[in-house]
Amino acid sequence: MYKVLVVDDEMIFRKGIRHLIQGFDLKWEVCGEARDGMEALEMIREHQPELVITDIRMPRMDGIQLQAAVAEQYPDICCIVLSGYNDFEYARSSIRSGARDYLLKPVQKDELYAALNRIDTELASRESVRPVSRPAEQLMRQQLLSGIVHGRVAYDAAELLEEAGLSFDGKKVYCLIAQLDRSSVAEQRYHQTDPELFLLYIQQLVREIILADGNGYTFMEQHRVVTLIQAEHTEDAEARIRQQAGQLVRTIKRLSQLTITVGIGREAADLEWVPRSYREAEVALLYRLTTGGDRVLIYPSSAESGQSVHPVRLPAADRHFLEQLLSQADVGQLNRQVQEFIDRLCRQISQPQIVQQQISRIMMECYEIALDYGIVENWLQGGDIGHTLQEVWMINDRRELANYCSGQLYALYQLIRHREGHVTHAVDQVVEYMEEHYAEPITLGLMAEKVYLNASYLSSLFKTRLGRSFIEVLTDIRIREAIRRLVHTDEKISGIAIETGFVNIRHFNRVFKAETQMTPKQYREHRRSLSNPV
Repeated sequence: MYKVLVVDDEMIFRKGIRHLIQGFDLKWEVCGEARDGMEALEMIREHQPELVITDIRMPRMDGIQLQAAVAEQYPDICCIVLSGYNDFEYARSSIRSGARDYLLKPVQKDELYAALNRIDTELASRESVRPVSRPAEQLMRQQLLSGIVHGRVAYDAAELLEEAGLSFDGKKVYCLIAQLDRSSVAEQRYHQTDPELFLLYIQQLVREIILADGNGYTFMEQHRVVTLIQAEHTEDAEARIRQQAGQLVRTIKRLSQLTITVGIGREAADLEWVPRSYREAEVALLYRLTTGGDRVLIYPSSAESGQSVHPVRLPAADRHFLEQLLSQADVGQLNRQVQEFIDRLCRQISQPQIVQQQISRIMMECYEIALDYGIVENWLQGGDIGHTLQEVWMINDRRELANYCSGQLYALYQLIRHREGHVTHAVDQVVEYMEEHYAEPITLGLMAEKVYLNASYLSSLFKTRLGRSFIEVLTDIRIREAIRRLVHTDEKISGIAIETGFVNIRHFNRVFKAETQMTPKQYREHRRSLSNPV
């Protein structure tokens, strides 16, 4: 007997479908009822039904999402969709996700029985088709395909590939990577929908347009759809793949108003060279940063397009530029400035590698700022700067790159201002200490130890933040205190020299005169004459 799972958030409809099926014939039995897609997936894993009958409108995971998940994880399970909405968009989405039939509520008995008969015929004909691919085999296949493109699987592991149902038959292979252009999806829509569903939609169209003849394999990883296309050794093979990729881009835009970008690597003569083709497809896709999305990018032409163009110098890693950004109290303003900066960077630099180098420098400068404030661990959330830089190099969309940078900068901004109420910059900590302990022996090395920094680095921070050296700032603090005492007290000048941190009276006189163009005695007499004119 064939098993069927009924999925509907209304119990009366579930019971009605169960009753109709029980009255049909002995070939079908209802193995379970689920209230939504999430519950249905759990029951599918347990019962492995041949058919799922599902409603469209359900909480948590609806019928369209459930079909997409079933098509990816259990491609041999059939689906029939029920809906109370006579809406072509739902029907089209369901059929594209692999639904065998689309029935309107209330379900008519004859229509349901006709649909079951059609599926009965299809299941019976599978005896001559390949065995059912179960989830474990699907997972094994995906892991092998991922291993092939990353060079982790021996190219001559024929037995392992055969076990997973993978065959390349000595044909040349092209690697194609399709990635959703996030800018074509409203932020609210993207976050309200499981992002993987967009990839499932793209993958389904890859199967229909590019792999219709069973000439390759496709899998998802890192928010992208990766496809290995097998081709005969003919002159027009590459042109045909380009044409199919262009059709894929146009079809997705026409059907869904989404746009994608496709990167294609050069041919691999055998599996040993597939990792190279994969890396080339990634490089081609990277040019989305400078050319924009909604297109097909071929490795040789995209990689050569910017070689002769010299990058424009922009203040990417200028400390003043970053501190200006971090001074924005309004996160919206910060986001706008980062977006404008990255747009300008991508327009003026044709080589995406240079763009990413500039962004990497920004992240490194932010890392230095975080070090200054002692908030590195919190900013990197327990990770390291290397991981952050790797994430930068994975992004090939302007808006995504701007959002990522804005997020990192705003996280840094919040930590600087709100961690434990207030976090003081290393230079400010040192200045505060000097103002309180000016009479004591103070050296750059001692201050560096107090703020856990290298002495030479602390010295450079003074120049960057205050425009003056460490010793200039310390001298200014001591001279200001000496002036206060000279004007407002009758202390001996020798005592003031020692009390304000100078080694001896001779040193005090020399430094004081260099700062004020007067000796301490002349300065006291001059100020008092101004206060008590004759």
